[in-house]
Amino acid sequence: MQEQLKSSHRRADVPVVADLPTQAGPVPDKMTIWPMDDGRYGLDATFQGASGYERAERHQEALDASGVRHSFRQELGGAWTIRFGPLSANDLSLALTAFVH
Repeated sequence: MQEQLKSSHRRADVPVVADLPTQAGPVPDKMTIWPMDDGRYGLDATFQGASGYERAERHQEALDASGVRHSFRQELGGAWTIRFGPLSANDLSLALTAFVH
């Protein structure tokens, strides 16, 4: 019954996570999205501390292997940020899926 309820409320134009070509990786401690003047977006995924560096590094390795443009930087207070952009709304959706379980 609950599965039937879920499927009846699913909109056809909204992709299901299983339909997207990315797999979720380690979750960041903070994510920031900002609009750009040209209608695209920027995205920061920030990881805190030593374990944060290890989680960010896993994403960085996958991004490098896939040829995805990004920057990787150390922030104040022991944080590590992976920055993307500019991204289209569709690309932003795919990038978010890589970070959210």
